[in-house]
Amino acid sequence: MSTPDFRDRTFPTLNAARAIGAVMVVLTHSAFNTGQINHGWVGAVLARLDFGVTIFFVLSGFLLSRPWFLTTALGRPAPSSRHYFWKRALRILPLYWVVVVLALTLDPANEDMGWQDWLANLTFTQLYRPDLLPSSLTQMWSLCTEVAFYLALPLLCWFLTWRPRRGEHELHLPTVLGRSAVLFALGVAWQAAVAQIPGNEGHYAQWLPGYLPWFLVGVGFAAVSASLAVDPRDHPLERLGHDLVGCWILATAVFAIAASPLAGPRTLLTPGGWEAGPKVALYAVAGGLYLLPLVFGPERRGWVRTQLSGPVLFWLGEISYGIFAIHMLVLNGVFRWLDIEYFTGRFVAVAGLTLTITVALATISYYSFERRIMRFKNVRFVARLDRESGVTDRASVT
Repeated sequence: MSTPDFRDRTFPTLNAARAIGAVMVVLTHSAFNTGQINHGWVGAVLARLDFGVTIFFVLSGFLLSRPWFLTTALGRPAPSSRHYFWKRALRILPLYWVVVVLALTLDPANEDMGWQDWLANLTFTQLYRPDLLPSSLTQMWSLCTEVAFYLALPLLCWFLTWRPRRGEHELHLPTVLGRSAVLFALGVAWQAAVAQIPGNEGHYAQWLPGYLPWFLVGVGFAAVSASLAVDPRDHPLERLGHDLVGCWILATAVFAIAASPLAGPRTLLTPGGWEAGPKVALYAVAGGLYLLPLVFGPERRGWVRTQLSGPVLFWLGEISYGIFAIHMLVLNGVFRWLDIEYFTGRFVAVAGLTLTITVALATISYYSFERRIMRFKNVRFVARLDRESGVTDRASVT
């Protein structure tokens, strides 16, 4: 296996993973609001489709940290943090601001919101106030946490690759993975410690430390992937990546455990620490196992990878951010349109309408708004800095 096989990988199936994660989030919120999560094992599975957020976080950890590890492995300057922040801002902020304004203006439940609420939601700081999140924007807690990860990522990569005795940065896998394991354990401990604090008192369980384990799974994959770009040896993860079916069977088994009472209540009842900690850890393991054969192993070989690389799932992956951002506003509108009470059933109708309308709006948003804005991601004053590092990660991070 030659070095370019690893250095130039494009990870064509990851867009499908992003699409699947977005659909999971829509389904779990539809199930919660219709009360479907309380009905049998199907309800238990639907309640745990917040696992879609795990997929998002693992993908972000992998795709965003890989350029840092790749430049370190190749002995080249690190990517420009200014360019990185610029691209993240262009991708996240415009649509987010539009959705916040629409939700705070159009949702009747938000009519009493003051300027402090507007300011907090426009600046991703609503998660750091002891108040419940606004209607139609409750899903944005995960985006607040993801933005916190964006801000911390350059420092995190610096910490994971710094070798004090050598006085330099080096992609030394035992060091990177060892430090990541320590942070992983601290994240699980954080979640277990703060899980019993209700959301109206503080959203500590939704802060970055509690979900850092999910990001770190992707970060660990990125470090291994970057190391294989310069030393394409036979690595255990690469061997495991060839067994997609085996990885997914194990992932499903772990997810099934997470769907049990071991990982806490299905509803918004406050979990115990012995439930919240295992849930984060189980989701991290399952997310890693689902995505491992899409990161390692053959890129396009086999029926499953071919289907995941197809045009429909690629398109859904492209518009997945819009699906995530818009769907709660649509979901609440569907309840008003159908004139039904929350938690009284009609899951199929609510989920079907919400998903259909959301996909349509997300498609319009992506092609007429978001993609046009992303044309400015490589403006001259920032793109030059990334070119100077001598490496371009071809994987999509949009």
